[in-house]
Amino acid sequence: MANRIREIRKAKGLTLEELEEKSGVSYTFLSRIEGGKRGLSLENVIKIARALEVEPAEITDEFNHDDLERASELPVPQSPKAAEGDVENLTIVSGAGGGGTLDVQYRDDGALIDPAMMDGYWSFPESIKAGWRNLDRVKALPVVGDSMEPTLTKGSTVFIDTSHVYPNPEDVYACDVGDGLVIKRLKLVPRTDKILVISDNTERYGAPDELLREEVRVYGRVVAWFQWRG
Repeated sequence: MANRIREIRKAKGLTLEELEEKSGVSYTFLSRIEGGKRGLSLENVIKIARALEVEPAEITDEFNHDDLERASELPVPQSPKAAEGDVENLTIVSGAGGGGTLDVQYRDDGALIDPAMMDGYWSFPESIKAGWRNLDRVKALPVVGDSMEPTLTKGSTVFIDTSHVYPNPEDVYACDVGDGLVIKRLKLVPRTDKILVISDNTERYGAPDELLREEVRVYGRVVAWFQWRG
């Protein structure tokens, strides 16, 4: 089943991002479905089949033919993301110390398993969205702490491209260096297995920490941020 969906999607020249937009099924779930790590609900069978413009039976044989026929005639609701906005505003905090985790879990319909992890959406005009290549993979979350001042002040909202998990080039990333989710500047040390974890607020936090690359988990790259200037 997983391979068949992938084959049809690629034959029609669709990326996972485009299939997400057409079907309303989240990128995360589509990726897991195609990788064989998630099963398909009947509703998602219909969503994906409609998006691919094929019959449901062409992508799965796991459901009764009569059930597929009846389900095909029913309206399928849009995913919450498609209906509400462009970028989920997560309530998970990130900072200089321990934070939350960016392993956000979704249901088959694209909604967060724990609604308390999000408190709304950011929406952007088309001219702004055009500049974000991976908008569907971007998450917004608040920053606490002052380790990244003056680049990022406490209370800023950062936008994380979760498709960018390799810390190159040198830039600001959401990562876990052993104490939970933090926002840090990361720099690979050439020709070594080391990585520098840098706080821009050097006056308070001093020299960078040098860690093994395997000790740093990168959740995504900071591609934009918002902060009030009072």
